Amino acid sequence: MSTLLVPLIACAAVILCVLLLNQVWTLFFDSRTKAKKERLQTIHNTVHWGGKRPGIAQATLQESIVETWLRSHSRTYRQFENLVQRAHSQLSAGQLMLLMLAIFLAVMFIGLQRHINPILLLVPGIAFGSMPLLWLSRKAGKRRQAFEDKLPETLDYVSRALRAGHSLTSALGMVSKEFPDPVGYEFKIVADEIAFGIPFKVALNQLGDHVQSNDVDFLVISLTIQHETGGNLTELLNGLASTIRERFKLRGKIRTLSSEGLTSAWILGSMPFIMAGIITLINPKYTSALWTTTQGQTLILVGLGLMTAGVLVLNQMIRIKV
Repeated sequence: MSTLLVPLIACAAVILCVLLLNQVWTLFFDSRTKAKKERLQTIHNTVHWGGKRPGIAQATLQESIVETWLRSHSRTYRQFENLVQRAHSQLSAGQLMLLMLAIFLAVMFIGLQRHINPILLLVPGIAFGSMPLLWLSRKAGKRRQAFEDKLPETLDYVSRALRAGHSLTSALGMVSKEFPDPVGYEFKIVADEIAFGIPFKVALNQLGDHVQSNDVDFLVISLTIQHETGGNLTELLNGLASTIRERFKLRGKIRTLSSEGLTSAWILGSMPFIMAGIITLINPKYTSALWTTTQGQTLILVGLGLMTAGVLVLNQMIRIKV
């Protein structure tokens, strides 16, 4: 079975290299791409709009028929684009997918060269191939957390600006200048979109889709309702800021109470791998039967499945929505 898979993986690797070379040529050496970059830079300097989301200009330049087709037919591809945008990454969704595929094929190729069971190789192949996705998810999570931490202070600032006589759009523009990234960056985009004629509700909804935070969703819903029905906006913002701060306090208490379960999950999840590594260093022949025999490989697969189920159960036990 492995003899047949080696040529297939080698062929896929060659095709992947050709696609990567074509992408590099299109990005850096194609004359049409250079002309588009110069034109976009001219427009950017003319309108002085620095609030483009990361990757918008690059996506315009790097647009291909394949990416257009994937965007219109694949929900997963659109989710990758959303993740790249939320993580403020310079990668495109297509580059992310190519990187994950390259890592997966590299792991499979190395494992087959060592005559490891292809079915057993799927686990490390998928795990290593998913590392860029996990890295971007973690980066997006940190960015969302930084936004949430500054949101109450931002709402207080907007409320004070409104009391001083500024309009809401002007107050959002002031936030973009006074607050650091990611708060200033995101509100800069909202203010610019409104200034360029995008409806207020649409701009706010795009902010909620980009940040993907419950607190931001509350803000978007509150501002949308107030914009349509009217009311005291300063009191609304003050009340929302107070509610978010109380949620922070409750979330901190829950995190403290659930820290024991989290620690148990880390210890129980890492202990088998640590012990297997120690035993392998002491007596390699003792553990070699696990990956050199069919029964041992079956035990590894069953053990990994049970451990995954246990980690998921522990994760659900300590995850409490606030």
